[in-house]
Amino acid sequence: MQLIIDTANTQLSVKNKCFFISNKSRQAQVSPKRISSIAITTDCNLNAAVIKLAAIHQIPILFFNNFGTLQARLWSPYFKNIANLRKKQYLFVSRGEATTWMIDVLKRKTSLQTGTLRKFVSRRPRHKAMIKKTIEAMQSLLDDMLIYQDVPITQCRQNIMGIEGSISKRYWTAVSVFLPENFQFKTRSRRPAKDYFNAGLNYLYGMTYGIVESGVFDKGLDPMIGILHIDGYKRTSLVFDLIEPIRPLIDRLLIRLCQERKLDATHFIQKPQGYWLSKKGKRKIIPDFNDYLYKRIKINKNVKRLKDIIFNESNQLGNLIDQTIKNVTNDLHDSV
Repeated sequence: MQLIIDTANTQLSVKNKCFFISNKSRQAQVSPKRISSIAITTDCNLNAAVIKLAAIHQIPILFFNNFGTLQARLWSPYFKNIANLRKKQYLFVSRGEATTWMIDVLKRKTSLQTGTLRKFVSRRPRHKAMIKKTIEAMQSLLDDMLIYQDVPITQCRQNIMGIEGSISKRYWTAVSVFLPENFQFKTRSRRPAKDYFNAGLNYLYGMTYGIVESGVFDKGLDPMIGILHIDGYKRTSLVFDLIEPIRPLIDRLLIRLCQERKLDATHFIQKPQGYWLSKKGKRKIIPDFNDYLYKRIKINKNVKRLKDIIFNESNQLGNLIDQTIKNVTNDLHDSV
């Protein structure tokens, strides 16, 4: 389970080789064997003993801001495969195979998006014609992307991102019609969100980044070296690439919560700049998200837990990099 610290001035310490949580409303002792991660969403106090105990048990301590975006991580220093795989990663990103991989990622993302639309339109047949037209337009745009396979990403990055943006715009317009009236929105908005739905989605995506990054570290890849998303200071570009086929699965969670009326105005805070999740909203969304991570999902006849699906993205990319660059190295040796 994930231990969530969301009450200000909570004290986190170690007692009897367990984590000890103390604040005005409660005291609790939790064994590290029961914890997969510690998520801190507010100011709290923790000591060095907590960090050491977490490191011993390979438990990441994650610090989130009000958007649900991961700001910092404390993690054991023992990673896998770092040196060799990362060297190969630097060689891989400039090759045509990297672009082909990225296009496949976006193909899978679009397939899941259209699957989401088909799933929810079955309950609202009056929108069937509109959704059919939307799916056809999304597929047509995706076909336009295929001409860039095997082309180095530096030569086609903006074209691919433009096509992906057009696909997403049509998708979000269609998603809105499935939502209760108070959750419908005109366009996708990020920081800050301009409506309830986007505020919830931004927070869910923020938490998902942390899980994707865990998969990147677990495989030994460099999270700062992306393919489609441009490298930048303090920007985990590869995480932005790898989260793409996961986004539609997260969308489904929020759509369901909205349709089942499990979220309302009290779960959000409105400020002049936009909308944020309230403390009540976080206490609703975070447990649902954690439960969803262990939900078994069927994709292409394979049934896996969402967390395993997320980690598998990094694993498959690492294997592809290893095999591609190994072949290049062997070809160079043969030519010599």
